[in-house]
Amino acid sequence: MSRTRSLMEEEIIRVAIQCFSERGYQNTTLDDIVSQVNISRVTFYTYFKSKEALLKTIFERVNTTYQQGLEEIFAQPLSCREKLRQAALFQIMSVTNKLPLARIFFREEANVPSDTAALVVATQRRRDRLLEQEIEKGIRSGEVINEHPRLLTQAFVGMCSWLYRWYQPGEPVSPEDIARVFTRVLEAGLFTAKNQTDNGTVAHSLRQVEHSLQEVQQEFKKVAQQLRGRPHRSSVSNRRL
Repeated sequence: MSRTRSLMEEEIIRVAIQCFSERGYQNTTLDDIVSQVNISRVTFYTYFKSKEALLKTIFERVNTTYQQGLEEIFAQPLSCREKLRQAALFQIMSVTNKLPLARIFFREEANVPSDTAALVVATQRRRDRLLEQEIEKGIRSGEVINEHPRLLTQAFVGMCSWLYRWYQPGEPVSPEDIARVFTRVLEAGLFTAKNQTDNGTVAHSLRQVEHSLQEVQQEFKKVAQQLRGRPHRSSVSNRRL
């Protein structure tokens, strides 16, 4: 492929991404795309057979890039915690830095050809399985909480992927803020201990409770000893006349 042809193809894809993201695939006509690229329909057809073929190319690119990115992260000689942290960061930055692509990928799956849709579903399952396997390793090593791996996987994926619905570039919340908060939730959990003490450790609170129970038990023993040492009084003698 010549450089000129490659540049033109990339320009068509760039304009299509913008149009599909802003208007939706169904509301974007081929004339919308070619007019912005400043080419004729005939020229367009030398690059893509149809608008559907263009959408297919966009989907396959996103799918492949995302799959390769996660595979590279999980192939690194890192701890499970660090791999999951990097995977979350990768997903967050993939969505926030390329928001139009993310919108198309999550919204327009019903409009791609059936073979592409099947490929996307199969690839998503492989990605989920990669993530689930890493979570399973983390559970075994004690780095991840001991909960159902599939549920943890879906929570992880959903938290990162849903960004496309609410994130807007230029908002006070930056991609770096999102990455910081999301990774903190992953690493520390969402809820803190309800009755934390000043030093912030649940273990300390449990030790205090245990100490208090021991003191109460000692007091009960003292009272029981005192009662055993008293002379027995009948219930009749205690009545008031």
